[in-house]
Amino acid sequence: MNRRTLPALTALATATALLLTACGGESSEADEKIPGAGESSAEASASPGEKADAIDRPEMKFPKDFKMTWDVATPSDPDEAAAVNDARNYMEATFHAVTEQDPEDSAYKFYVVPLSQAQQYAKETAEAIVKRGWTVSGELRHSNVQVRKGESKKLITVSFCQNESEAFSKEVKTGKVLKDQGSEKPYYAYTVLMEKSASIEGLWQAKAASATKGAAQCA
Repeated sequence: MNRRTLPALTALATATALLLTACGGESSEADEKIPGAGESSAEASASPGEKADAIDRPEMKFPKDFKMTWDVATPSDPDEAAAVNDARNYMEATFHAVTEQDPEDSAYKFYVVPLSQAQQYAKETAEAIVKRGWTVSGELRHSNVQVRKGESKKLITVSFCQNESEAFSKEVKTGKVLKDQGSEKPYYAYTVLMEKSASIEGLWQAKAASATKGAAQCA
């Protein structure tokens, strides 16, 4: 997060390097706008991937003072579209663990490969904030979503930018929003390696995740 949570998340991101040797290929071009793009998942209608499947997904609701918005288009390839949708779900589930004050929240566990680096990343991200007695408020904005297929049809890499300039830490006990320690470069380039679920048709789960602070493509 921006402000005083930023050092903890930066250290976590740089410590968990993502190996992408199995993920060559070109970024696909997006064809259609996702319904509700620019809105949080709680405000937007279900994406095409969610409408087409019968997956019993965990419900996630954020407090009124926090939202995650996405400027993203739907790839024409069904697998790529599903991977993008579930990479988004993974990110939102990670911050759902923060707003729920539960680093063991079941929502992010649904969207990760069990015991994977992505599961550890989500847990430690939530722990870094919750242990300080904080939650999140404001808006996390996401854009520049890119997709790359790997040599294996079961792996797809989803990358995107996260802008934290309007997101802040908030003290849980007092409700005070911490706006006093801004970052000069409040943006990150995220990469999430998604793997097709072997047990749930249509579901893609995060296998590994990493983030780079101040990436030029996200400025």
